[in-house]
Amino acid sequence: MLGVRFHRDHTQAVLSVGDDILHASPDTAAREIQMTEPSRRPRKAQRAPMATPALAAATLLSCAPAATPENNPPAFLLSFERSILLEDEAATSANVSIGDLDRDGHLDIVLVKGRHWPLTDIVLMGDGTGGFRAPRPLADVADRSYSGVLVDIDADGDLDIVISNDRPDPNVVYLNDGQGVFTVGSSFGEGEWPTRHVNVADVNNDGQPDIIVANRNGNRGGFNYVCMNRGGGRFDADCTPFSSESSTTIAPADFNGDGLIDLAVPHRDGGQSHIYLNAGGGTFLEPVPFGPPDAAIRAAEAVDLNGDGLLDLVAIDERAGPSIFFSRADRSFEAARALGGSDATPYALRLADLNDDGHVDVIVGYVEARPIAFFNDGLGAFTPVPFGDDQGVAYGFATGDMDGDGVTDIAMARSDAPNVLFFGRAGTH
Repeated sequence: MLGVRFHRDHTQAVLSVGDDILHASPDTAAREIQMTEPSRRPRKAQRAPMATPALAAATLLSCAPAATPENNPPAFLLSFERSILLEDEAATSANVSIGDLDRDGHLDIVLVKGRHWPLTDIVLMGDGTGGFRAPRPLADVADRSYSGVLVDIDADGDLDIVISNDRPDPNVVYLNDGQGVFTVGSSFGEGEWPTRHVNVADVNNDGQPDIIVANRNGNRGGFNYVCMNRGGGRFDADCTPFSSESSTTIAPADFNGDGLIDLAVPHRDGGQSHIYLNAGGGTFLEPVPFGPPDAAIRAAEAVDLNGDGLLDLVAIDERAGPSIFFSRADRSFEAARALGGSDATPYALRLADLNDDGHVDVIVGYVEARPIAFFNDGLGAFTPVPFGDDQGVAYGFATGDMDGDGVTDIAMARSDAPNVLFFGRAGTH
């Protein structure tokens, strides 16, 4: 699983997927970056079908700057041929999270469901071998959920769940009793917000994780917010607006290296995306633009992909396809470099070191096309490995070693097709 830990010195560290058991302590909180959806049901793009043979594992896609060697494939790749369904039937699923909810040493799964149609979120407790106990509801309520972030929000040593819901349902923090049983701790923000994705980071530098809310306001006008942790994982409706982009995801990261969490806000509905640099205390400087002025970016995540010590941005644009914005020495970004083709519409994104080689890889899910794991050579060039089938729409991924074999597995949340778990198998290049 890819996550971020919050330390008392307020720095971030990307977890290797080798850390296959997520634990959180009073000084450390782990979270998952999730994907969300737009405010309408996706339609299959009017394009030719994706040419899977052109994305064979032997093909090396160079997204690196021109001066970087392009023939340095990853040491080894994974395949994901074996899979099991997490549910028997398709539903309007929105996301999936992985973490050790009951602290038994085995990873568990939370399926976040509903979007615009109320459904019950589901908890699947893992047995450590890739199997699960009988599913049970996260709570006795059906709501319009989009994302579920696992984080120790109240600093008691276990993973809680922050759930974002579309209007009119409230956004909710569920607190864990340590055994994987959850009760409502508090709500945050306003139920009338068109909330899609939430993320968690220490925005005001007080050592406590705050909640960052992405609202897809479209042309109606509105804001994205930071909801501050009031202590002990308590939140309220008094949140701070900081940007007005219509967004489905916001990426927290320290882009300028000053030790403060900045926020990258991709525009979802044909506008300019921006990075908001933290001025301290949860306030922000004038935004810095990145990407095109007419972006349709569903999600973006920040990580150093080419080993230069600078954070790059990976984005999936519904029209332009997956791309990478490499960071320059002056902390600005280059123009987008395509990652793979644009024959299919990208809809889900996750970053994780899948093959445990120290380089973060990229997983992209699509509308009615096979998902692809792009294996990073550490210099910003990628080897694509398609997996799974082309059924339904990918809405989110989570990663972790679900069966205890030391190899990373991928859970995939889908709409119009059942949710599925793909088991990784090590191979050679």
